[in-house]
Amino acid sequence: MTARTPAADRWFRTRPDSSSLDRPRLLARLLIDLADLDDRIAFYERLLGVPADLRMPIPDFGGLELAAVGNVLLIASERPFTPVQRRTAYSLIVPSLAGQLRLLERTGTEVLEPVEVIKPGSRARVRYPDGSLAELVEHRPQPGERPLPRPGIAVREATDTGVRLLARHAVPAGGLDEAVRFYRTALETEAEAEAPEGTAIVGDLLLTTTADTEPIAFALLARSPEDVAELTGTAGSPEGTPGAPAILTLPDGTRAELRTPSH
Repeated sequence: MTARTPAADRWFRTRPDSSSLDRPRLLARLLIDLADLDDRIAFYERLLGVPADLRMPIPDFGGLELAAVGNVLLIASERPFTPVQRRTAYSLIVPSLAGQLRLLERTGTEVLEPVEVIKPGSRARVRYPDGSLAELVEHRPQPGERPLPRPGIAVREATDTGVRLLARHAVPAGGLDEAVRFYRTALETEAEAEAPEGTAIVGDLLLTTTADTEPIAFALLARSPEDVAELTGTAGSPEGTPGAPAILTLPDGTRAELRTPSH
């Protein structure tokens, strides 16, 4: 059995200080086994055409190891995840944690876990007015830490795969406008002008009025189902009905909503 690279040598962040961000960075969350982390990083790098930009082993925080590829945060652990970890819908890397909490005060957001200092910087967990849980994290460099690419591996060049990954949130049919107003404030960005009927895109979040019968991890916007099938190695047609977005089951079992220009 090949020995694992020491945790200190796996740690890297291309942006260790999030104060340079112009707005919160929203990440869809996937909870996975630690043994699968390397394979999942490679998979999402291939799917999204971008290299991982952070990997953080945090052994003193529940034995977690995190990696971000594009808009997905892979949260790996050898231990079972807690109920609150499973219920948390989003992770946001914010320029200033204190500033983000002040911004949310007037929205009805509830702080569930107050600010605490952690290895990457500091964090808090909140409940948004719609009931969604979000973890807010402020990144600050450790002593001597500099922006680093993925160590020991040639950096993958960014390529245009035609696939965009968005966090996804289903809202009641009559609640879309209210949800857009809230997330415009929370994400500090405007809604995109063009979105399929019954949906809205605010930053890297897809709001949809499509009800979920089973958990769906995130949304993929793509030029065609064939492009995604080629990148993911999936065969056959995605689930779905004519005129509705399809549901794609990725090779690891993750379910994603697949939207193409016709949807």
